[in-house]
Amino acid sequence: MIIANRTQELLLFNRMVEGSVANRVLLIKAESGLGKTSLLIRFKHTLSTKNTLCVEMDLKSAQRGISYVFSRIRKVLGEQHFPCLNAAVERYLRSGIEVSDTTIIGKDNQFSVVLSNVDESTRNFRLTELREAFFHDLQRIPQKLVFLFDTYEKAPQELADWLEGEFLADVVDTPKLIVVIAGQRIPQATIEWMDLHHCCCLEAILDREAWYEYSQNKKLPFNRDEVNMAMLILKGQPQEIDKTLQALKSKQQ
Repeated sequence: MIIANRTQELLLFNRMVEGSVANRVLLIKAESGLGKTSLLIRFKHTLSTKNTLCVEMDLKSAQRGISYVFSRIRKVLGEQHFPCLNAAVERYLRSGIEVSDTTIIGKDNQFSVVLSNVDESTRNFRLTELREAFFHDLQRIPQKLVFLFDTYEKAPQELADWLEGEFLADVVDTPKLIVVIAGQRIPQATIEWMDLHHCCCLEAILDREAWYEYSQNKKLPFNRDEVNMAMLILKGQPQEIDKTLQALKSKQQ
């Protein structure tokens, strides 16, 4: 895990989870190689598993779009937490939805079936019902919830628009839910959730002591000057620094 001196971001995230700040939507913007994914992993590792449920989602895997989000979250948190959503899905599946012979209605495919092969107005109506049922169920879960979305720029456009619009608007009315969205591109704040969000732009890490501490924690055989030289040559790019130091370590062995 590539992490060095992201102290302020970690502090803000922890305060959001504790409820000591009003923000509940954290946007992490950064170019490739600056440690967005590693930071999300670190966020998860700081959580108390007794009091908090966490779902991580890489949006480049969400090629089924909005259906994937419903499926992924229900699967990770457990179907027992979604009685209203399950009931809504079952009503549609029993209402005579036509399914092609090649379609298998497994748990991961139910939402796609409900939202496919219909006109736009019907699809929007169904999607609204599913979303309302989904958030109603989330509000009844006793634990605090954290959703970590990575690579927002890779999400299908419909999904990106939905997250930026209806989804984050409903987060406003779900006080126990913390949402982090990271990517080279991030959602544009709307009036519904503008007051609820904070945006962090990750920069290169040019902290000599932070990198030396990181190298010591990773048991890398380099002194402060050597680590500092790598940091300067590679302009504080976390991914490149880590890869270079690991390669140099391998050559020494």
